Amino acid sequence: MVAASEAVCVPQADGEPLCLDQPAKRVIALAPHLTESLFAVGAGGQVIAAVEYSDYPPEASDLPSVGGHRGLDLEAIVRLDPDLIVAWAQGGNGAQLEKLESMGFAVWRSQGQRLADVPPLLRGLGALTGHADQANAKAADFEQRLADLTQIYGQKTPISGFFEIWPNPLTTVTPEHYIGEAMALCGVENIVSHHGNTTPQYSTEAVIKAAPALLITTEPARDFNRWRNWPDIPAVANDGLIVLPPDLLVRIGPRLVEGVDMLCRAVDAVRARQVEE
Repeated sequence: MVAASEAVCVPQADGEPLCLDQPAKRVIALAPHLTESLFAVGAGGQVIAAVEYSDYPPEASDLPSVGGHRGLDLEAIVRLDPDLIVAWAQGGNGAQLEKLESMGFAVWRSQGQRLADVPPLLRGLGALTGHADQANAKAADFEQRLADLTQIYGQKTPISGFFEIWPNPLTTVTPEHYIGEAMALCGVENIVSHHGNTTPQYSTEAVIKAAPALLITTEPARDFNRWRNWPDIPAVANDGLIVLPPDLLVRIGPRLVEGVDMLCRAVDAVRARQVEE
């Protein structure tokens, strides 16, 4: 149930607040993780449209699409007449968002770069949609589960690794990216160093030279088995190729902690095999 009508102000990614006279009833989500997060805090029934790849929970797939990362369908958005549009500050389409604001639409830009950004995201969405209690509970659960994982894996023996987002061009994550943070939490030393771009391109030669004990990706793991062409890489020689389910570790939403848990368990299994050998 949506909370009683009352004004609400919630900080955005840049620190500036977005204020609504009352909780939003007609919401458009402009990133798959935002759609998922709205459903998670109990506001699924208020979501009237989303963007491509918004497929979780399953009922989100039935929502009308208003575009994707290549661009938004402004005409469709205007026709739907939302009282709140939630966007990802790092998701692009900045000029179109400014256009929507100039037309009088309320646009909330959320932060989404670090693991610590998820609880404020959930709490912010809950406040804006009248589901503060459920959102606070979801956020607290995320924080507790992350703390538990840190307690379990924080003192494990470090093991080197590389995360592959995309094979061609080979794209990875830096320690500043939330996946890079997840790797560190699980005791993985990222062979990729700090970089201005958190998802830089990398060379196959550099990976081979670094000789990581782990090579990690997510389904569908496009062309991931090509790494077996270099059997001297420790990850290949010692069965350290890890393929995780899709979306859990890639989407910066409430299920991200499940992805971190799965990553830590997979890393620990490889670590244990190396100790046995």
